[in-house]
Amino acid sequence: MSFNETDIVNVVIAGTAGQGVISLKRLIEFAAQKAGVEIILGAEQHGLAQREGAIISHTRYQKKATGDPRKNLNSSLICYGDADLYICIEPVESLRRGIFASNKTTFVLNERTIPPILITADLEKYPSLEKIKEILNGFSKEVYTMNATELSLKEFNRNQQANIIMLGFAIPTGKIPFIDIEYYEEVIKEWLKDPDDNIKALHLGLNKGKEIIHKKKK
Repeated sequence: MSFNETDIVNVVIAGTAGQGVISLKRLIEFAAQKAGVEIILGAEQHGLAQREGAIISHTRYQKKATGDPRKNLNSSLICYGDADLYICIEPVESLRRGIFASNKTTFVLNERTIPPILITADLEKYPSLEKIKEILNGFSKEVYTMNATELSLKEFNRNQQANIIMLGFAIPTGKIPFIDIEYYEEVIKEWLKDPDDNIKALHLGLNKGKEIIHKKKK
C-alpha cells in the first residue's frame, strides 16, 4: 500500500505501562514535524495505567492538507477499523485493541509477554503467540513478530530499548510514510537519554524488519 500526501495515516501503539508506549508515540510525532508533516494529532492514556497495566496511544498525521476541510485530519482518535499500523510492544494487547483493525492493518508484535493480573491470578489463560497470530490473520495477512525485548537485553543488557527496536521494525512495512530515518535520529538526539544506544536500537529493529518483512512479502 502506498500513501498519497493528502492521505491520513493512522498508527496504534499498544503495550503495558512502563514499556515506553507514550515515548514512542511522541517520537513519531516529533519526527513527523521535522519531516514537514502539516497536520499531526494524537491521543494517549497518560497516567491512567499502573506499571504493567494495559495502555494504548493513537498517532494520526496528514502530510499535506487538502483544500476541503472535511477531508483533512480533524480528530485525534482513530475510527474503528481504520488503523493502518499496530505497533504492539506486548503481544496480547493487539487483541485487546483489535476493534481498530481491519484488512488494511499491518501488525508488528514484540514476542515477549507481560501477563496481566488476571493471568497471574490464574483467573484467565494467556493465549499462545501462535493463537494470537492466528486471530490477527483473520484481520490481515501482514502480521510480523520479533523478540525486541530479548534483542534489547542482548545488545544493551537492559530492556529499555525494546520500544525503539519495535519502531525500527515497523518502518519497512511502509505504514509510517513520509518520515525518513534521519528525522527519528534527530529527535532521539534531542529528547532521549542514551541517544547512541537508542539510535543503534532503531537500526537494529530496522535491519530485522527488512529481513523478516521483505522475506515474507517475496
